[in-house]
Amino acid sequence: MKAFTLSTLGLIAALLSTPTLAANTLAVGDQRGNARAILEAAGELKNTPYTLEWHEFANAAPLLEAMRAGSIDAGSVGDAPLTFAVAAGLDAKGILATRYAGNALIVKKGSAIHRVEDLRGKRIATVKGSSGHNLALQALKRAGVDPASVSFVFTTPAEATLVLDQGGVDAVSTWEPYVSFATSQSGAQIIADGCDYPAINYLIASNSAIASKRAELVDFSQRLTRARAWGEQHPEAYAASISKLLRIPQAVALLKVKREVNSIDDNSQEVLKVQQNTADLYVKNGLIPKPLSAAAFIDLSLSQRK
Repeated sequence: MKAFTLSTLGLIAALLSTPTLAANTLAVGDQRGNARAILEAAGELKNTPYTLEWHEFANAAPLLEAMRAGSIDAGSVGDAPLTFAVAAGLDAKGILATRYAGNALIVKKGSAIHRVEDLRGKRIATVKGSSGHNLALQALKRAGVDPASVSFVFTTPAEATLVLDQGGVDAVSTWEPYVSFATSQSGAQIIADGCDYPAINYLIASNSAIASKRAELVDFSQRLTRARAWGEQHPEAYAASISKLLRIPQAVALLKVKREVNSIDDNSQEVLKVQQNTADLYVKNGLIPKPLSAAAFIDLSLSQRK
């Protein structure tokens, strides 16, 4: 009996000394070819002190809705869809930021449209509230074209490029890998390149997860930071991983990797400036009902913890 008691006490002591983090699960939403792909390629998914539960989405909108419903703790989205979701009541924050240049406004091969100015009276397909929508609005503004003079056709990213090929719209404003696939496979032409229009991608987390799973989020953020840096140094290896995951040609995957950039940006002031500009642009164009303060839903301090 005494031996049983001692062994039991020893087991209890061992269990108590085991980090609670090991028993936790972090549910992460991802868009295919994004965070999970780079983490896997960089070898950063090994030996996580918690269970990672992945959920894949076609684009940011359903991912954000899943977070709003409490189905996921974290996920990767752009500054524009995050703005759209926060305005609709999402209780979350951007906790890790990367500069993103993978958006583009494209037209069909042989189109008579060569400049953004030529889009007056034309139809532009995009996902409502998305990074593509944001780019289109920025490009129209810079070109002096009233957004009211164009017709936006809201659809999914895959359907948008298909409709462009079929002649149903005059232009598409989208992101990678749709841009590189359209340009390399269908000969689509870029008339506004995302590298000329500041955009941010985030790792976001629900405020409830930030409160209850802070250690897991810190660890995951650090892994993603290292993976993004690895991706910049190993574009071919990263592209090979994406090619396999998305079942797209290696050349398309490599073009996607090179266009996106995805460099970590830990300059809070610069990130907040880009985010505030997006929020203000969305208010001005009636996409969200009232002004938002970027500082209310962006906090990079968690990912910068050492």
